[in-house]
Amino acid sequence: MTISRLMGAFASLVVLSAVSCEGESETEATGEVTASITVDLPEFAIPVGESFQCFYSDVITDKELSVVNAAGVQVEGGHHLSLYFVDNERPAGIQECSGSTEMVDWHFVVGAGGEGNEDALLSLPKGLAFKIPKGKQLMVQAHYINISGDEMKAADSLTIDLTDPDKVEAYAADFVVNDDHFEIEPHTELTSVMTCEVPQDLQLSMLLGHMHEQGAYYKLEEVDEAGETLSIIYESEWIPSFASHPPITKYGKEAPLLLSKGTRLRQTCQWKNEGDQKLLFPTEMCIGFGYYFPGTERVMCERVEEPK
Repeated sequence: MTISRLMGAFASLVVLSAVSCEGESETEATGEVTASITVDLPEFAIPVGESFQCFYSDVITDKELSVVNAAGVQVEGGHHLSLYFVDNERPAGIQECSGSTEMVDWHFVVGAGGEGNEDALLSLPKGLAFKIPKGKQLMVQAHYINISGDEMKAADSLTIDLTDPDKVEAYAADFVVNDDHFEIEPHTELTSVMTCEVPQDLQLSMLLGHMHEQGAYYKLEEVDEAGETLSIIYESEWIPSFASHPPITKYGKEAPLLLSKGTRLRQTCQWKNEGDQKLLFPTEMCIGFGYYFPGTERVMCERVEEPK
């Protein structure tokens, strides 16, 4: 699997909307919008199957930007749009994403879009924002899953809402627990368990579990070095609609979920593969995802060996 598919999989998490949440409501959460930027993609071809197209825009930031919201427009088959800023400017234009070499320069900002899901950004509490530094080129990645049987055409667009940097109390970034060490054989059930160690002190404003349509159960818990459960952080029986609208726990800015450096997290995912094909990442997923602050870079909770 290419790095672009991996990053695209993570990016798709931030275009989900909630079926249940705690804390601040969506209308209370978004900070004051002072300006917007829309990036319009030129018309491009969508091949049959799954594809990732990268559009290097002619937008170069002339000052630091503070992003508080995003909305995207895609045609049928659109899975998500994700916005990045890049370190080394490239000629403006659209091309198939090439993978690991290209992505060395990329910095993920936010995701939005998906056909019929234009306004489903996971919002930040008021006072938080995502940062784009001055002098950076904006790039939009368009992810499509075309099951029509024929090549299609699209001309997507992505709009980001900005706030005054002086109004930002802290910048936020994503925290990810990813288990991609599974193979689900056709017509079988599987449980996958991984343990990871939080690499730094974190305070999370939001947390969700993520699986796709074949998921049956998800749990994230804090454990001690012997593997004994200290607390259950997130747990849910899984239904197919949770693939795009999972339960979300919101902690807010005033009472965040605190995870200290070295905290051991154990993630459990169960699937029931009713199809005829083996399921691997990213067709199926087992991911914990949240926003932490203050921060500007993704933090991964890396796998450690389970205690014997």
